[in-house]
This record gives sequence, C-alpha cells and structure tokens, in this order.
Amino acid sequence: MKNVQVIEVENHLAKLAREPGGRTIEDALRAAEERIESVRDISVASLVEKADLMAAATAAARESGDPESFGAIYDLSNAIFGIASAFALNALAEAAFSLCDLTDHFRSGGEVNWPAIDVHVDGIRLLATLREKAGVQGAESIMEGLRRVRARVLPATT
Repeated sequence: MKNVQVIEVENHLAKLAREPGGRTIEDALRAAEERIESVRDISVASLVEKADLMAAATAAARESGDPESFGAIYDLSNAIFGIASAFALNALAEAAFSLCDLTDHFRSGGEVNWPAIDVHVDGIRLLATLREKAGVQGAESIMEGLRRVRARVLPATT
C-alpha cells in the first residue's frame, strides 16, 4: 500500500476574512442601500417606458397568434417586477408578477384570454405612471380587480 501524502492548500478567502479591516455588515448594507437609492429615479422612470413596450408587445402577440410571442410580454413584466420590488412599489410588483403567471400559463398551452392580459397591462401602465399618486387605496383597488381576473382565468393550484 502506498503512503498517502496530505498537502495543505491555503484558502486565500478565509485568510482575507480573518484579517482586520474591511467593513462591518451594517456598513456594507448601508453602502448597498445608498447605491440602490442612487439609481432610484432613473429606474422608476424606466417603468413607464417598459410598460409602454409591454403594451406594444401585447399588440404584436395578439396579431401573431404565436404562443412564443408571450415571451416578450413575460420578459418585460418580469423586468417591471424586479424594479418595482427593489423600490418597494408593492402593488406594481404584484401586478407584474400576476401578468407573468398569466403569460406563462398561456404560452404553456392554456387558452389565451386577451381581456385578462389587457386589463393587467392597463393596470401595470396605470400603476407605473401614477406610482405614489395612486395612493394606497387606489393601488389596492386596482390590485383587487387584477386578483379577481387572475383567479377567474388561472386554474386553482393546490
């Protein structure tokens, strides 16, 4: 039987982590929040543009009749979801998530319900345009309508 030779390898990351200096977790989180806030205005402003692009993608999808065309709607809705979530625009994030669910269902073979898509796109455009001006009650009213539409169109999951 051969002798086994153990070779120790220095873990550079572990070594760096043990060295003094660097940032505290609180400082790192604060710096991350500052970087996110520094792009708030431009990111939130892009929501209206993305919602308009989504409306155009919806029109193109309706015209083409190709289930693959739902991919563009899904991608734009997902992008809106990501931005809205990052900046705590909760109603807009929920509406975009709901449209993602619908488009995923339709491109997977579910019977397409264009009015359900249209009302979601319109709701997203309205929430993206109004943002804080919609108020909590206005946003909740829009969301209640979208929730009802989604519940009627998507099969119940268990």
